[in-house]
Amino acid sequence: MEKSVSIVDARRQLGRLTEEVRRTRQPVVLTRRGRAVARIIPEPAGAASGPGTARDAFAGLRNTVELNGDFAMLQGAVEELRHEFADGLQHRPPARSAVPVRKR
Repeated sequence: MEKSVSIVDARRQLGRLTEEVRRTRQPVVLTRRGRAVARIIPEPAGAASGPGTARDAFAGLRNTVELNGDFAMLQGAVEELRHEFADGLQHRPPARSAVPVRKR
């Protein structure tokens, strides 16, 4: 069963709660008037932590994509998509101007 703590109590003991979540790897549910409103969860395994280290936003996606071809082929496809996108921006219809409001 998940541990739950009121937001008022969590404010007083945030440091202890975060350390407990890190140590036990179990989330803590924050409640307001008995209803869950937020959750403190542990960092994903392998996520960088500590001073001077940047968290890898793509860590959860590592080894989930397979490249069928070489890097040069992928780079060429990305460049082609960029050009298509840029051409689409240049050929879009102009934005509509605001309709003037008549004063009474």
